[in-house]
Amino acid sequence: MIYSISRKLHSDFSLFEENKLQARSWFIPFSSEDVLSESDYKNERYVSDRIQILSGDWDFKYYSRLSDIPEKFNTETETFDKAIVPSTWQRTGYDQIAYINTRYPFPKKPPHIPKDVATGIYRKTFSINGSFERRILSFLGVAGAMALYINGKYVGYSEGSHNTADFDVTSFLTDGENELLVVNYKWSNGSYLECQDMFRENGIFRDVFIIAQKQNRINDFLLRPKKNSDGTYSLVIDVKGDFSCNAGVTVECKGLFEETAINGKALINSLSVEEWTAETPKLYEVIFRVKNGSETDEIIRTYIGFRDIRIDGEVFRFNEKTIKLIGANHHDTHMTKGYAMSLDDLELDVRLMKEYNCNCVRTSHYPPDPVFLTMCDFYGLYVVDEADIETHGFYATPGTYRPNRLSNNLKWAPRYLDRVSRMYERDKNHPSVTMWSLGNESGGWKNHDECCRQLKAVTDIPVHYE
Repeated sequence: MIYSISRKLHSDFSLFEENKLQARSWFIPFSSEDVLSESDYKNERYVSDRIQILSGDWDFKYYSRLSDIPEKFNTETETFDKAIVPSTWQRTGYDQIAYINTRYPFPKKPPHIPKDVATGIYRKTFSINGSFERRILSFLGVAGAMALYINGKYVGYSEGSHNTADFDVTSFLTDGENELLVVNYKWSNGSYLECQDMFRENGIFRDVFIIAQKQNRINDFLLRPKKNSDGTYSLVIDVKGDFSCNAGVTVECKGLFEETAINGKALINSLSVEEWTAETPKLYEVIFRVKNGSETDEIIRTYIGFRDIRIDGEVFRFNEKTIKLIGANHHDTHMTKGYAMSLDDLELDVRLMKEYNCNCVRTSHYPPDPVFLTMCDFYGLYVVDEADIETHGFYATPGTYRPNRLSNNLKWAPRYLDRVSRMYERDKNHPSVTMWSLGNESGGWKNHDECCRQLKAVTDIPVHYE
């Protein structure tokens, strides 16, 4: 197939996403309770019959300069290498690995970015079968920016290396074999917000998969517990989805209440619960069922923990007890795989933190794989969930010390708000999330104020920024 590869998306400041779906809470759908029962929270995405994992062997071609890519890129005549997804270029023999603290790896002239950046092109062929009304292609992490093409057509664009990017690809797919192309730009305008003290790597470094959905489906949900004055809890359940006239949603919380029909939003009062803490990480299993008459069209499992977080004056209180957060920062860093940490790698880090008596982890400096947060829910770790924002390069170099340069410029506010909103929407149901962080070492303050106001409108959890 022939593709017209854009040479402008990564450097167009008016654009940081195109045709990307709104952020949603993390969940994996199943077709039935029988299939769901074969999985646990760690392997759901690999077991579900509604998920087609595309991770694995891909074709890959690396260009040190974007301008070297042919104007008409023909996948039938180009020669590709092989690459494993997830991985990064720098850990698999392409480009140069660099550890950078404060500096930008390109000339500091925001919002301008070098137009002729290194670029990787990923190709994957896969088959689609079965009658589903909607298919979503989900990328959990692509370092650098990405443009998506399917079967010769442009689909969309995304910045924000550590935020999930979902695209509705239903209209681009055909029954049988399909071809997917990801153009991975090393840098973009968004790279000005990713100047973090760490190894700088690129590539598709987390899982890629397709979600198949029927006409009746859940798109998002919110579970919001609130402690009452008598010690019981109330629970707000808010479900958003697409349903035909015969379809509805029921919800069950095992150990608390039986299967209950809900119409979009429900309030359940006077729940007597065991509270969640890092020392006693009590979770309750929640099951959502989308029913079309007597048939189940979709089933989703999640977990809820009940906790109350308050700041009294200058004292941090969790379930009405004074606590201190003692822990570690966590990067996606493996000694040989870099950013591309497996679920076993992530779980080992969680176990090590628990063994060393940590009770808290800060996801420095970006949202982690969503399953890392579920591990924290189960093992018991308070989480400071951090947005993928750092502009540390403006602190550096004598004569150009302007730490507030981007954070005080409201032209950048949409990008700040997008990164914070996508973090919140994906992670909002995790009981382990104890604080939201607006990023790291980015000066201030106007754009952080905008982000803080946005969060305060939807969550009671404390908002942190250094």
